[in-house]
Amino acid sequence: MHFESAPIQRTPALTREMGFHDVAAFFRQYPDATLCPVIDAQQVPIGYVSSLSFQTMLASPFGHALHEKKKIHDLMKSSADFPSIRDRIADVIGRYISDDRTIRDGLVLVDQHGRYYGIMSGLHVFEAMNKIHTSMLAKLTLEIAERKVAEEKIKSLADEDPLTGILNRRAFVREVDAHIARGIPFACAFVDLDRFKHLNDRYGHAVGDEVLKAISNRLSNNAALAHAARLGGDEFAFVVRASGGSAAIQQILEDTQAELIRGIDSAVGQVFVGASIGYAIHLMDTFEQAAMLHAADKSMLRIKGQGGGVARFNRVLDIGSREADMVDLALVSAVANKRFEPAFQPILDVRTGRVVGHEMLARWPQSGLQSDPMPSQFIQAAERLGLIDPLFWSLADKAVASMDDSETFLALNISPTQLCSDYFLDKLDSLLTRHNVDPGRLELEVTEHIYFSNLDLSTEILTKVRAMGVSVALDDFGTGYSSLKLIDQLPIDKIKIDRSFVAQEGGKTVRGTILKATIALCKELGIKSCTEGIETRENLHLIAQLGCDLAQGYLIGRPELRAPAPVGIMQRSA
Repeated sequence: MHFESAPIQRTPALTREMGFHDVAAFFRQYPDATLCPVIDAQQVPIGYVSSLSFQTMLASPFGHALHEKKKIHDLMKSSADFPSIRDRIADVIGRYISDDRTIRDGLVLVDQHGRYYGIMSGLHVFEAMNKIHTSMLAKLTLEIAERKVAEEKIKSLADEDPLTGILNRRAFVREVDAHIARGIPFACAFVDLDRFKHLNDRYGHAVGDEVLKAISNRLSNNAALAHAARLGGDEFAFVVRASGGSAAIQQILEDTQAELIRGIDSAVGQVFVGASIGYAIHLMDTFEQAAMLHAADKSMLRIKGQGGGVARFNRVLDIGSREADMVDLALVSAVANKRFEPAFQPILDVRTGRVVGHEMLARWPQSGLQSDPMPSQFIQAAERLGLIDPLFWSLADKAVASMDDSETFLALNISPTQLCSDYFLDKLDSLLTRHNVDPGRLELEVTEHIYFSNLDLSTEILTKVRAMGVSVALDDFGTGYSSLKLIDQLPIDKIKIDRSFVAQEGGKTVRGTILKATIALCKELGIKSCTEGIETRENLHLIAQLGCDLAQGYLIGRPELRAPAPVGIMQRSA
């Protein structure tokens, strides 16, 4: 709101040569005026006489007799601040407040040429301030409400499987943690659908999605189960309260398995899938969350290999203490002897079609075990044994040493625990110095799990990392907490969008909408965007249309143990 749209009194102005009686006549003619403006010969304001001050003067003993001979320049308050009618009222009021000045008497206003225009009474100024504050309060209240709704929506999406609407892996793990904290027995069950891939390949993804939704409904509508979740693909999980003991749990799960394998109505008629359920009971089979999830998964794999059914975790059958000890011993030896190798997955510049960087991934190619463990297995074991830090720096040393003279960058994955260690910055600086590598060619990837560690300390360390010239990326965006607070607080240069957002074809799904919004947000904030899980030309075309900067996935290239080479996808596919 500008002054020209506010209530302005177009009164005449007096000159400094006029006197007491002229001022008195002015206030008699304009009784609502809170001030009498005073101008020079060029119609430029030089001050004003306050109505309140003038009345106080008259009310004093012998006031009229003492002051009637005075000229205006003896009565007025000088000023050099006369707002223009084109000024915003809020700006002027803010200026007065910041200078600790009052506007009790009102304001003298000038036109665009600096000449006297009119006055605004103190009452009208107060009313304008009140309107501005009321409007600001209303806008602030609305903004807070909208932000709260947006945060709740984001939290909901972060906890929800986009296809089925039930919990996702992150939310399920949180619920398992909550049950463990209560210290009471319960069962954690994993479900894997048998013959689902065959059904999906035969009838297509649309029918496959119908099956996944039907299974989700049966699990979530079962009163005996709690916290039904889709872990990914055709894998599900849920919790069973152990109030009736282990026999009651077994019966509930057998009934559940029978319910899941019933026929499912679909667009191609009734279809059938099998179901393998493995479970473990807290305080009987395991005590910690990670061990419990692992135990449920192991027992599920065992019963699946036997043709399906329900199986409770059995340490000897599912792991075997000897095998577990062998893995731990092999891991300790492999870390000590630096037998882990870095693999490199290329990252593509979507606009130019050139590979501009690589992500380093850990591999254990010669473990000496019956079968080489998957990265998720030995990384988890390394964290449990406290070996993740030496494992990481050994891999980083090999990866950085293999970098060529091109301008491609290398991305390294850092856990919150590593990041917050006492010597992290020193080790990073030593790595760069030892190999004489430009810090700008190195990137650290952190996940949203950093939210649940020491966020303030992580922010401080990442700020120092960027000051060294190393860039920072927020990895797997959309699978963890996904709070806008992370983007606002963490000093990041890039957001890596999780593969699940392009897993569904087309951009008109909820996930497609989030993908589009995330890329747009990155552009608005000046942050690079990188979408993971690009496996088809359609995926690449979609993110190119949305303006994504970078792409990573099997279409671009699989992780390879050899040193990375800058190869463009356009040339390679020619």
